Amino acid sequence: MTADQSDKWHHSMCRYLGLNSDNDFLFGIMPGVCREVVGRRDFMYTNPECFNSKLVYSFTEYHHRKINKSKFVKSYYGTMPFMWDLGLMALSKQYKPEGSLFFLPRDDQVTIREDEYKLVQEWIDWAPRPITFLLPWRECDIWKNWDKLTLPKDSLVVQMKDRVNRQFILSDLFLRHEHVYIPWPGTDVYYAEFLEKNIHIYDSIKRYRTKTADEAERANNKVIRFLKWGYDYLNDTQKEFFHWTEKWSDIDVNDRRFLTTKVLGLDTLKSPEQLREDMIAHGFLQSNLEFHSTGMYQQSYEWLKKKTEKFVNSNCSSRCTTLYDKL
Repeated sequence: MTADQSDKWHHSMCRYLGLNSDNDFLFGIMPGVCREVVGRRDFMYTNPECFNSKLVYSFTEYHHRKINKSKFVKSYYGTMPFMWDLGLMALSKQYKPEGSLFFLPRDDQVTIREDEYKLVQEWIDWAPRPITFLLPWRECDIWKNWDKLTLPKDSLVVQMKDRVNRQFILSDLFLRHEHVYIPWPGTDVYYAEFLEKNIHIYDSIKRYRTKTADEAERANNKVIRFLKWGYDYLNDTQKEFFHWTEKWSDIDVNDRRFLTTKVLGLDTLKSPEQLREDMIAHGFLQSNLEFHSTGMYQQSYEWLKKKTEKFVNSNCSSRCTTLYDKL
C-alpha cells in the first residue's frame, strides 16, 4: 500500500532518485522542522494515520530518534530533500547575492500571530534593497495582518504555489539574496546558515498563540490536533531552545553548524544511486521501480558533499549538546 504524497517533497524525492513524478512511495516524508515535536513526545509522525503508512522519511535527527523509539512507525534518516534541488540551482549559474529575502510573519493551521505589525514594518524599512517577500503557499497560513504593511514599490512578493517547482524557486531566492529575514527559528534558518547568509531573526515566538476552535480553518482531526506550538502551549524545554535560537547570530558558529547538520540531515548525505540502494535494503523503496539517469543530481551531490564537510566535522559546545539532547 502506498503512502500519501508529500505536499512539499514528493517531486524533489522523485527527481533525486531518478523516478517519474507520478511514482508513489511506501513512505511519508516529514514536511520540515516541526516545532511541536521539539522537546516533546512526537504524537504526529509516530501516528500511522499521518501519512497512511508505517514508514517515514526523516531528515532531522531528533525526529528520527523519536519516531523509531515509538515502535509504531519506522523512520529512515536521510538528507533534507530541499538540499538536492538547492545544489542543482547553485550549479546552474553564477550568483551575485544582494538585498534581502524577507519571510513575512505567518499564521498556520493551529497557530496565529498577534495583530501588532509596526515592529515588522520597522524591519522592512531597515532591510537592504532589493527585497523579495515570501508568503506561505497555503492561504490559511498567510498572516491576516500582512496587508497592513507598506512594502517598497520595487519589491517582489512571491507565494510558492507551484508544487512541482517550489523548491527550485525557493533555492533561487536564497542564492540571489545576501540577507535573510526570518520571523522565528524554523527550517529556513538552517537553509540560510548552510548558505552562510546574514541571518536576521526579527520577531518573537511570544507573539504566536494557539488558535481557538472558532479560529481554525481546517477540521480538527486526529492528526491536526497535534500541530500545536503557540507560546501558550510550549513547555520549558521548548521555550529555552527557541529563545536561544532566536539569538542565532550570537550562537557560536560551531554550534550553529552542528544544529544545521542534525536538522538538515547533512551527515546522511548519499548520492542518488547510494540512496536508492540503501532505501531498498531498508524496505523503504520497491526494487522493481524504473530508475532513470540522475546525472545532474550526481553533480548536485558532489557540490553538497564538498560544502557539508565543515558542517559535519564541527565540534559543538557542552551547552549545545545538552540542549540538543533534550529535543
